[in-house]
Amino acid sequence: ILTFILVLTSFAACSEKVQYAPINPPGNEKPETEKPADEPPTPDYSVFELNVVGRYLKDNDGNIVNLHGFGQTYSPFFNNWGWNNYDVAACLDYNKRMIDAVLAVGWEMDFIRMHMDPYWSDDPNQESVRYEGHERFSETRFRKYLDEVFVPMAEYMISKGLYVVMRPPGVSPEKIAVGDDYQAFLLKVWEIVSKHKKIRNNGRIMFELANEPIHIKGPDGTYAGSGDGHFQKMSEYFQAIVDKIRGNCRNIIWVPGLGYQSQYAGYAIYPIKGENIGYAIHVYPGWYGSDAEQPSAELGGVMGGGYEGFQRGWDAQIKPVADFAPVMVTEMDWAPAKYDSSWGKSITGVAGGTGFGANFKYIADNTGNVSWMIFTSQHLLAQFRD
Repeated sequence: ILTFILVLTSFAACSEKVQYAPINPPGNEKPETEKPADEPPTPDYSVFELNVVGRYLKDNDGNIVNLHGFGQTYSPFFNNWGWNNYDVAACLDYNKRMIDAVLAVGWEMDFIRMHMDPYWSDDPNQESVRYEGHERFSETRFRKYLDEVFVPMAEYMISKGLYVVMRPPGVSPEKIAVGDDYQAFLLKVWEIVSKHKKIRNNGRIMFELANEPIHIKGPDGTYAGSGDGHFQKMSEYFQAIVDKIRGNCRNIIWVPGLGYQSQYAGYAIYPIKGENIGYAIHVYPGWYGSDAEQPSAELGGVMGGGYEGFQRGWDAQIKPVADFAPVMVTEMDWAPAKYDSSWGKSITGVAGGTGFGANFKYIADNTGNVSWMIFTSQHLLAQFRD
């Protein structure tokens, strides 16, 4: 009897620990016949729970769905120096614990934007040009750490009921052009990702094609972040990547715009063709005429626009695509500058009056098809107390 009690006590203590979803190294998956008879079947994520229907994300019952989430990027710098030196196990452990902590303190998140950080895909033997660039991309390293870091993290997110939005390594160069080396890089990355057996047609995993394109080469040879010819080339640039992905799978795709993902009017004239297509936008204080305590490094901006200025900018730059496709805000946050705890510096304010946060939510809710995330560092989100 004493032995039995000790076993029960030990089991109860173990059950209180955080339980992680099992992650098998590639090639070590058990054959179906080895599973115990009482083990529940693996969910079939190829049955898409969400699809783009007109201007909305909808579930299979026809309900409109707008997702809310946060971001993860897998380098020591963006992980609050919680690990170092390409330590895969420590990286996975830290980021799984962060997911658990963010959910435990009450954030009602249902997606994570996953940055496949170039920390893992850069060739460290090559000279550094930009930290977040494609210049040192190693296909061998990317394939290796897609299996060892990004896919295991995606599986863990899915086990927590979260959707995953994958973003390629790094950020766009300041100038892009149809047929350039950056487009070739994106075509290679998305070919690898969209063919992966655990990703292709996984209805829980979505793709954001690039991060913050700024200027593109137009038909006249100039580079700009707006204008009819430049929008035409932008559509051509990303249509090629969409077509590459669609040759392999039908995962939902989020297409970026120009001007750090702030300019989308041209897509109303030159839309991306295909199924399950939405548009990924960024929104920070000062953008679109919104209120900012401090100008953003990318697009500036000051206090004073209030609701009216924000709504005018939104209507000019975002509404043209929101009228026919769903929108996902894949970067956005704000906090008063005195806290120094966010990328965007502004106050919440009051809807219809001064401030950023309340007006953003009012505009997003009224638009009706806007999913959005808070880009504040996850370790700060985990410290939240209501």
